[in-house]
Amino acid sequence: MKVLHLGVCSIALVSLVGCSAMGLGSKPIDYKAGAAQTPSIEVPPGLTAPQTDDTYKVEGAEGESVATYSAYAKDKSAPAAVHKEQAPTVLAPVKGVSIEHDGTKRYLKVDESAERVWPVVESFVRDAGFKIQSEDQAAGIIETDWAENRPKDGKDSGILTKIFNGLFSSGERNRFRIRLERVKDDGTNIYVTEYGQEEVLDSSGITTTWKMLPNDPELEAEMLQRLMVRFGANPDQAAVATAQGASASGSANLVQIFDGSSIIVINDAFDKSWRRVGLAIEKSNLVVEDKDREKGVYYVRTPEAKNGWLQKLEFWKDEDATQHFRVSVKDNGASCDVSMSDMNGENSAEARKQLQAIYKNINQ
Repeated sequence: MKVLHLGVCSIALVSLVGCSAMGLGSKPIDYKAGAAQTPSIEVPPGLTAPQTDDTYKVEGAEGESVATYSAYAKDKSAPAAVHKEQAPTVLAPVKGVSIEHDGTKRYLKVDESAERVWPVVESFVRDAGFKIQSEDQAAGIIETDWAENRPKDGKDSGILTKIFNGLFSSGERNRFRIRLERVKDDGTNIYVTEYGQEEVLDSSGITTTWKMLPNDPELEAEMLQRLMVRFGANPDQAAVATAQGASASGSANLVQIFDGSSIIVINDAFDKSWRRVGLAIEKSNLVVEDKDREKGVYYVRTPEAKNGWLQKLEFWKDEDATQHFRVSVKDNGASCDVSMSDMNGENSAEARKQLQAIYKNINQ
């Protein structure tokens, strides 16, 4: 038995010695050393390489991948502060365009030359859906054609929704006159005047005629608001600027002088009085043919009558019923006198009537 046990131990000892001699002792085995490197799979012609799935990839601030959530949160915290600092201020001042007030009249002031402002205004009018009836770039005047209103349903009074597309007659129509005026420092003032008409039955009760309506300040204000946005203003700021009340201005009074005629006395400087008279002339449905600011004179006429075919049969009437007048604005320093006469210098009954209309629109 001892001999058998001794034999088994001898065999085990010989085995251990053999493994150590062959280098298989404590040294680790490198399984990669004998691995054969095979070429990558080639994509056959006509096929595209498969895309990797990035569904569970976590990206940092600059788009690089991150391994931990703490690194992801750290990367995201920095740009949040940057975005907060760069956020625009609400109702920030708009440089170059503003709503100004002259008495109760609003106008748009643009710090650009009339040559650069003109194409912007012209394209705005066309984009708003109005047809341009006449335009005179030298005089800075754009007049739209008549456009019919939508029925008054109380839903919206905006210009673009109030002016109808002509599918049926609503009995009311509007047109606009936009006037550009050069000012110092190469700027431009933009004035908008609205005209309205209503279709009414005449005395016969059969035919209808168009009756002039008072101008609508809300439509004028909305036109200026949309123009302000076209020149780059924020829509919210344009709405606030338009809604602000008009600043106080000099009063105007109709005074009868020694010869029985009347004049309008405006307690304001010549510059403001000249503009106020010009706007009142436009609202009085008179046409300015020419003006001489140095002499303080507007040369105006009544609008040409566009009679229907029934009126054309009345051959005994004068076809040209247009009347011409001169409106004078005299500078007295702190105030101005406004008078009106026909082309012969006489204070006719019609001249007095037109002066009354101008006075009414100055104080409107």
